Amino acid sequence: MKNETPWLTSLSLALLITSQAFCQTPPPPPYVGVSYYPEMGMDKVDKDIQQMKAIGVNMVRMSEFAWIRMEPSKGSYDFTWLHQVVDKMTAAGIAVVLCTPTATPPIWLSEKHPEILRVNPTGQQITHGGRRHYCPNSPIYQKYSVQIAQKMAEEFAASPFVVAWQIDNEFWDDCYCPECEKAFHVWLKKRYGTIENMNQTWATVLWSQAYQSFDQVPLPNPSCVGGRHHPSLRVAYRHFMSDSYIAYCDAQACVIRKKTGRAVTTNAHNPVYQRIDYEALFSGLDIVGTDSYAGPNALLRFAFEADWMRALGKRFWLAETCSTHAAAAAVGDKESLVFYPGSLRSKMWLTYALGGETVSFWLWKTHWAGQEMEHGSLVYPWGEECANTPEIRQVAKELNTHGDWFRATRPKPAAVAMHYGVPLQWQFEASAIAANINYDADITGFHRLLANAGIPRDVIMAGAPVDSYQMVLSPFVPSLDADLMKRMQAFVEKGGTWVLGPLSACRTTETTAHQDACYGATFEQWLGVHVRHRMTPGGVTQLKDNQETVSCRLWCDAYELRQPNRRVLASYSGGPLNGFAAVVECPIGKGRVILLGTQPDDAWLTKLVKRLTPQSTWEVTPGVVVAERVTADNKPAGAILVNTQAEPATYRTKGSEAKTLPSYGVEILKAK
Repeated sequence: MKNETPWLTSLSLALLITSQAFCQTPPPPPYVGVSYYPEMGMDKVDKDIQQMKAIGVNMVRMSEFAWIRMEPSKGSYDFTWLHQVVDKMTAAGIAVVLCTPTATPPIWLSEKHPEILRVNPTGQQITHGGRRHYCPNSPIYQKYSVQIAQKMAEEFAASPFVVAWQIDNEFWDDCYCPECEKAFHVWLKKRYGTIENMNQTWATVLWSQAYQSFDQVPLPNPSCVGGRHHPSLRVAYRHFMSDSYIAYCDAQACVIRKKTGRAVTTNAHNPVYQRIDYEALFSGLDIVGTDSYAGPNALLRFAFEADWMRALGKRFWLAETCSTHAAAAAVGDKESLVFYPGSLRSKMWLTYALGGETVSFWLWKTHWAGQEMEHGSLVYPWGEECANTPEIRQVAKELNTHGDWFRATRPKPAAVAMHYGVPLQWQFEASAIAANINYDADITGFHRLLANAGIPRDVIMAGAPVDSYQMVLSPFVPSLDADLMKRMQAFVEKGGTWVLGPLSACRTTETTAHQDACYGATFEQWLGVHVRHRMTPGGVTQLKDNQETVSCRLWCDAYELRQPNRRVLASYSGGPLNGFAAVVECPIGKGRVILLGTQPDDAWLTKLVKRLTPQSTWEVTPGVVVAERVTADNKPAGAILVNTQAEPATYRTKGSEAKTLPSYGVEILKAK
């Protein structure tokens, strides 16, 4: 496909640079960004800038894998090439995000200190030649990483167009090296105080697993034990590795922030590598960022990502996504955005509409060598645009047209929230309860149900305040820590509606069962119910309310009512649980708890949730996301509507005629 806008000539680029040479103010968000690798070809930078300007790219992210170019040998630095690129971007009016290159240590460091290399579950030390082959607990690697971060910060602290810094790239993967083992023992001692306390908390007497000192506790290596390691040990290790990467990230962020005063972020890889506690990770950073590569048939994934990032209360970016398809060396024959016209524009607007500042693509130009040569990009290795890059150009023009309105407004605060957190997934991985549960699929499915019902929502993590919401849903929250329990009980007693379950409250924070009652005796007493039986649906159990009988799945907690005015909304029908309460309304104080003992049929659950939530003024086809906007003083400012489906949809406000939103269509409606 030919470019819709021809490349700028060398003369026009020179005039552009001259006209902006004295501009010291980088462009404000929203950003259309790209990951850029000038180390692959410095002679192409001018031509690349010409194309970026023509398409509408106004931010580049650079240097994440370029350590060997910046420090070709120990203590010998060369930033000349990177200064040249930053200067050219500055002259062209393109904002820059610089990344610390610590995801890929240089060969001289790997050879000089092989002890920095990560050890996999089989005991094999990862060799040089890929990425993420370092150990975050290696004191040597920590020292070198902080040094290169500090040196970069000193070099570019005065560059006005460096608008933010990214630490490393996509934290993930485990390590089983001696340094991690030592650090894990220190972590355990800090958490439990004494080995006796840890043994008691985990009940390690079972299978003769009791330890006499912390130094005896193994890393829960899946390749080195029969019958799988203790669930509490496995979850503790997950928290330990997450804490290790977060401490490693924070050490770099500290020196960059001290030297530059600029915003610092990183890019969480979601959902593929959910190995970091995002709430803890971003508590010490300025911008929340995630990488997501969902295909055109799963665009609501981007709404889910935006909803949890926004709810952390900070600026947020879609730090990486694909323009066409995600791939390494081979491309599958499905899920490419190219074959779904409008889907690329739709997913970009989902992020912007829900509050995101940036949609940044990996990558600008397909690599002509090395790994990931077939990954989608904006331009091919030889410089021509990819098939649907014109959609990015269209969005860039729309952002320019509506930029002032967009910057002056924000998403309307939601009245409904849903709990989410990667540590919850770790509990299910260690002790699944229901064999066919998949936390990521099930929690995003619950979110999709809310979105398709037209319910504006935040996706909140365990530490988030809840006072501003009218309803909070807590599906798949196996454990409620004391602080969350206290806040949710106060929320209900003051008038809030709490939808709890399915598969919630049945574990302690140590991934053990409660011993006095399924949900804990004190909590069940507060609820006014008792869990009498727990089992799967068994292929025969259904739900029955006053009007219909519907299916249920995953799990069944069967309730006995222990206090008056508890109301059964649905009972089990068929099988050993026949007649037991399955969904119960528990009035408490000025509010109520709705207990979901099972995962009801989607249609039935949608009707229940709609009945419990504030009524929307919008009526839309499922799959249409309505993002209402308000001014700084919370006055209505309009809405952005995004159709995430390939089929045309309709929308209307109550009392008005229905209008059509085309396949993957976007409508920007400003208040008059």
